[in-house]
Amino acid sequence: MLAYIHTLNDADVIDGTVEALCRQTYPVPEILLIDNASTDGTLDGDFPDKVTIIKNNQNLGTSGAVAAGMAYALAHGYDWIYILDADSAPEPQAIEKLVECYQSLSPDLQSSTWWLSSLLKDPDTGFLHHGCVFTPRGVKILDPPPQPARYRCDLNIWSASFYRLDAVRKIGLPDADYVLDWGDIIYGYEGMVRGYTGFADQSSVVIHHMHPLEMRTGLISRIAKVYCAQPIRSYYFWRNGIYFWLYKYRRLHMVMPLITHLLRLCWWLFRVVLFVRPLGPTLRACLRGTWDGINRRLENRY
Repeated sequence: MLAYIHTLNDADVIDGTVEALCRQTYPVPEILLIDNASTDGTLDGDFPDKVTIIKNNQNLGTSGAVAAGMAYALAHGYDWIYILDADSAPEPQAIEKLVECYQSLSPDLQSSTWWLSSLLKDPDTGFLHHGCVFTPRGVKILDPPPQPARYRCDLNIWSASFYRLDAVRKIGLPDADYVLDWGDIIYGYEGMVRGYTGFADQSSVVIHHMHPLEMRTGLISRIAKVYCAQPIRSYYFWRNGIYFWLYKYRRLHMVMPLITHLLRLCWWLFRVVLFVRPLGPTLRACLRGTWDGINRRLENRY
């Protein structure tokens, strides 16, 4: 089993993530650190001998870095890969709990389960980020009761995800052209349409900084949430989302998710125009991302 960390300009937090992996009750033989061309001295520190570093000469984004990590794990004969962001810190039993979860499944479920996820917890707010499922109206974040700890889901964000590599070999690596947002969602879909399933286990906890995206503006915040996403995130979020619902998603009720997504885009643009300052960069990023998604221009970068 290989533990993997994706980092970009994270010198202030990377040591904590590496330390948390070294404290796992389930032995981690190797920690792979993929550095996406950081410029802040991320790699200047001293790391344990079990840490292997791959330094990219350009920023490949999250999807590209995850693909590189999976390719390394496959080439070196690992059976599982545990993915973390540099600002994520798994509790000591996080990996052990996921292994126990998988081992508790029936043989049939084990063969069809390609992915498990820890429960993500924000250290500042206590917010819990659960797994998601595909529904006739789009992607839905679940809100399960505390028990049972294990529940089925289709996807979660990259960080704290635990992938079975023989299934990854059959499904293929994540598409590096997604760069940022929606790469994990689309990859979950790729596994689902091939007959694979996934589980999240609430007893496996990872402390993860969610980075507040929500800006509240006076009384209007009671009816409208305004998200302060950077223009780069806005571009990839809408480009990849539009592309997915238009060209990748194939289901009986395939029209409704696209309509829902487009309505969310209109509502998002309305809030951006009203509340985001400076307006220009974010608005242009949303519109250009939408245009590139419609025209399948995934080779474009922000």
